[in-house]
Parts: sequence; structure tokens; C-alpha cells
Amino acid sequence: MENEGTHSVSENDVAVVGASTAGLFAAYLLARQGHRVRLFEQRYKLGPPERTLIVTRWINQVLGFSPHEAVVNCIHEIELLSQNRRAVVKLGASDLVLERERLIQLLAGKARQEGAEIELGHSFVGLEGVSHGLSLALHDRSADVVREVRAGTLIGADGVGSQVAQAVCRGDHNRVAIWQARVAMPPGTDEHTVRVWFHKDSTRFFCWLIPESKGRGVIGLVGEDWGEAKEGLGQFLDAHGFKALEFQAADVALYHPSLSCSIQLGDSEVFLIGDAGGQIKMTTVGGVVAGLRGARAAAEAISSTGTRKKFRTLKRELNLHFLMRSLLDRFSDSDYDHLLGLVNNKTKSILQSCSRDELGSLLFKLPLAQPRLLLLAARSLM
Repeated sequence: MENEGTHSVSENDVAVVGASTAGLFAAYLLARQGHRVRLFEQRYKLGPPERTLIVTRWINQVLGFSPHEAVVNCIHEIELLSQNRRAVVKLGASDLVLERERLIQLLAGKARQEGAEIELGHSFVGLEGVSHGLSLALHDRSADVVREVRAGTLIGADGVGSQVAQAVCRGDHNRVAIWQARVAMPPGTDEHTVRVWFHKDSTRFFCWLIPESKGRGVIGLVGEDWGEAKEGLGQFLDAHGFKALEFQAADVALYHPSLSCSIQLGDSEVFLIGDAGGQIKMTTVGGVVAGLRGARAAAEAISSTGTRKKFRTLKRELNLHFLMRSLLDRFSDSDYDHLLGLVNNKTKSILQSCSRDELGSLLFKLPLAQPRLLLLAARSLM
């Protein structure tokens, strides 16, 4: 850097690195509770790039309000398709289709209203423990200087490849790639139905069609890396007669039970939330609601004398998703055929009442309604 001087700023109760949905929500919660909060984001603009997301009704419960400004569509049913089977599950409460950029702008506005300061164009450089707190080094890209920021607590919400996580010796995450294409919806397609395909030749996860409106939607899949995701999506689009209008992409961190959400550094604590903390549901590779839950758990731990109840609850849920993904990775196409063939009226009723953000309840209730699910799981494990 041309100017290697360090400029000190006033101390903060909490510093947040990364204007992700999780980082902005944590800043909002803590500022509302009276903490002095400063959030730093390396980009000069909040929000981009655009990406269509689908979340369950749980987002309203976690946020404490409805993010209606970011909602572009509501989903009333999910159609599940394997090679030779089909099952349709009507949702008791609609899923929400969100535009990521709008959600970020919404959360940023709420954080600022509560008094949180958001500083753009600041890249995280380093971190060390000092007396009664933490010292962060941040590169102010506009002035080309390194600024020292003091804080009592740090929240790392800087996504996949988190620099904060690496600074506290957590290392980088394993990750996968999401690749999705905006497409014209086929004539006669229900704009309130999501379609999910289980095709092992395309991906070990699944492919999806999420309607944004009556005329447009996004088709996507998860690949082990960018090359696999792009190739798999291209083949899927060709096989189903879709033409891509534009593409959206993202790296996603993978959760592992060994990951810790907090690290002690001297007298202070560093929290990792969202993708930075690997808070991803491994069954669906969805991280919006899980990351927001991580943000709320961090805010609770900071404000409520260090309680970790919400972190423990979230970790239990993510551990179940991890175990379920380990099982699903063993499934063949014929296993998915068998699975959809076991979806009866009782299991549909349970799937209507419990969302994918309540996996613990689902795993308890579904085998009682359809005991042959346990036989399928056992056969796959063997």
C-alpha cells in the first residue's frame, strides 16, 4: 500500500465483518439492544449480485418480522420427481421466494435505523487480542490506509473463505457451487409450485425449478465445483428443453459437526455466523434461515451473559441435516424411486405441518407414519 500508516478510530462494543444477511441481522439486533455496533464490508455497494432464494416460513419467526419487501413469490406446493416416481406435497404454510439483494437492503436499512454504522470499502486484514478487547486491522480502500478498530467482541460474517475465520486459525471451509439459470416458465406451469428432481447423474444433491412469477423462474443445481455445476446444469437444461436467459452463481460453505461457532481470543470472543460459520443445512444446501439463526444466537450470547442456548439448538439441527445428507449421498436413483413411492397421505400430512427447518420433528414423526422409511435407510447404509 502507498500509505502504510494506521489510523485509529473510537472503540465499539461489537464489530461485524461482512454485510451478509447474517452480518446485517446481527448488527440490527445488537444495535437495537443498545450496543455500539460498526459493520465493515469490503465491497463499495450493498447487495449485488442478484440471486433468487427460497426459504420456509421460519424466516418470519427468526427475523421477528416479515421481509415482504424482498418477497417475489409464494410457494404452495412442492413436486418431487425421481427417475420413475412423482409425489406432490402441499405446504401448510407457504414457502417464500426472495431476491437476495432486496433482503440485504432491507436488513441494512433496519440496522442503520437502530444506530448501527455500516462502512463500505473496508477489507479485513488482521486481528489480535489486546487488553480488554480486540484490535482489528482494516484496509480503507478509498483512502488506501490501514485503520485500527477496537472492539469488545467481533462477529465474522464474511462468507465462504472467511478472512476472520482464517485469522482465528479456523482454516477454510469445504465448499460446493450453486449454479442456476433464469428461464421462461413453460406454458401451463403453476407459478406457486416448486419442482425438485433427484437425478444422481446430474448431482448428488438435486435440481430445482423455483418460479419467480407466472412467466419467469430459476433452474439450478449444486455441484462439487464450478465446472461440475455448470456442466450439470447445461445438460439438465438441454434435456428438459429450457433456454437460459441469464445465470446466477454462488459458492456455499459446507457444514461439519466439528465446526465451532465461537473462539476465545484473550479476554474477548469471536463469533462466526452464516457461511463464515458453516451454518448450512446439508440436506438442501440452504443457509439463509440457518445463518439468521446464527446471528440471533450470537446476539443472545453477547447480550445475555454469554448464554449459548440458541447456538446449541442450531447445532443440533445442523448435525441432523449433516447425518441425513450422509445417508442421502448413499442413495441410488432406484432408492429415490422407492422413497417417493413411500410418500403416503400420513407422511404428506407431516410434511405439511413441519418445514425443512424442523428436521428434528420430521425425523421423529415420519418413521411413525411410514415405518418402511427405516428399512429404506437401513438398506442404503448397508
